[in-house]
Amino acid sequence: MKNSLVARTALAGGVLAATLPGLAMAQEANPQGRIAQLERRVAQLESQQGDATSVQTPAGATLDFYGYAKADFFADEDYDLGNTIFSLGSAGLPDGPEDEGTQDAIAYETRLGLNATLPTEMGDMGATIEGDFYGDGGGEFRLRLAYGEFMGLQAGKNWTNWMPLATYPVTLDFQGPAGIPFARETQLRYTFEPMDAVEASVSVEDDPNGESDRFAVTAAAQYTFNDDTSVRLGVVSREIEGESGYGIALSGAAGLWQGGSVVANYIHGEGIGSYMVFPTDDIYDGDAVETDAAQIQLSQAVTDKITLSGAWGYREIDAGAANDTEELETVHITATYKPVEPVTMGVEYINGTRREFDGDSFDANRWQASVKYEF
Repeated sequence: MKNSLVARTALAGGVLAATLPGLAMAQEANPQGRIAQLERRVAQLESQQGDATSVQTPAGATLDFYGYAKADFFADEDYDLGNTIFSLGSAGLPDGPEDEGTQDAIAYETRLGLNATLPTEMGDMGATIEGDFYGDGGGEFRLRLAYGEFMGLQAGKNWTNWMPLATYPVTLDFQGPAGIPFARETQLRYTFEPMDAVEASVSVEDDPNGESDRFAVTAAAQYTFNDDTSVRLGVVSREIEGESGYGIALSGAAGLWQGGSVVANYIHGEGIGSYMVFPTDDIYDGDAVETDAAQIQLSQAVTDKITLSGAWGYREIDAGAANDTEELETVHITATYKPVEPVTMGVEYINGTRREFDGDSFDANRWQASVKYEF
């Protein structure tokens, strides 16, 4: 509302400046006509401008800018986990995080994005470009997404098609729970609707493992029951060092009661370690490594401004050396407050455990506070 008011004021000011000389001569003769003419001109310019965050190009494309500024404040009790809890995957190893508590604050998750839409005689063409500041370990701008879409065909860099993005647990921590696929790859994807309430997609993608023998191939299908209830199945096929690998991701979301919701994911596969949020080896001793994983998050809106949630993630790996990771487990307990829709303030407690094949176990605890301003 405020942006709309500012836009209207600016437009009215510009029109007034441009028309004032002529209107001044006629104001005594026809003041009502002058006001009506001014209002019509403002309405005309507003229809050309679109939203406050949209820009019309001479070619007829609509550019919509989006993003947010976010500040994160950390307090680690056991290990210096760094900018995210990514280093939980190497806790206890010689090259892992320092085993001492620390505090830090960053703004690297700050994000900038652009959606473009261009009408054509065969339908709209769309493009998305998005980046944040986690590049080079943090502080450098990096490309997250860059893809175009036309008639269901998508080409460019996007989240891997078999990843259950819509049911990815939402946390203040950028890394998120253990045991879920987490990869953005250059791909060619086709999305279609074979029947009502069903969306299907297939893709050929660059493999996240640089030693892969071919492109990865994926397929996914989602059935939507209503606005807050859906189920999805995603699969991937890959080949690394002559060994075949595959992954299955079964996910779902549902509204439970007033203000309550749940998202859940189950992952199974062989040779999918490099796809996971805490990556591990795809191949061990010449064989594809088997992985089982699960996550669940329960959320409850306490008021229209306060939400509480808890997320649990778990991953089990079936083969590795004595000091390799056999199990990863995470818990995120989160409280958020939205004084107005574009502003989110929150606190989060994170506990992570890494267990090795030799039986050793390493725990890490983090407290995090975040403030985010969206536009």
